Amino acid sequence: MVGMVKLRHSHLIIDRVNAAQDRVIALRLRRNRRVLSVARDNLRRWAARDGRKLRPAFVEWRQILERLSAREIADFLVSDTPMARRLCQSSPFAGVLTQAERGAIRQKHETTRT
Repeated sequence: MVGMVKLRHSHLIIDRVNAAQDRVIALRLRRNRRVLSVARDNLRRWAARDGRKLRPAFVEWRQILERLSAREIADFLVSDTPMARRLCQSSPFAGVLTQAERGAIRQKHETTRT
């Protein structure tokens, strides 16, 4: 039972860290639309790596990036919908935050007990 509590706790921390990172990315996206180019470049690179069969999550992200405005994408990143939670696990915004920024966010949420 202790292992299950620990596992749930670690997933809770991961979810909190991911949500905090998405909030920072959304804020940057609202201030600077060039953040979208990072996501589009990542998707292009990942699609080339995957070859002919693109992962479904990447197809969904491509549609989001093509159809929504930067503001709508930022809103999506911070939303708590099942689709947003699922897709944020394969976010194309990798590289928007520095390693130091990611570490600071992770440290804050790993030491916070709420």
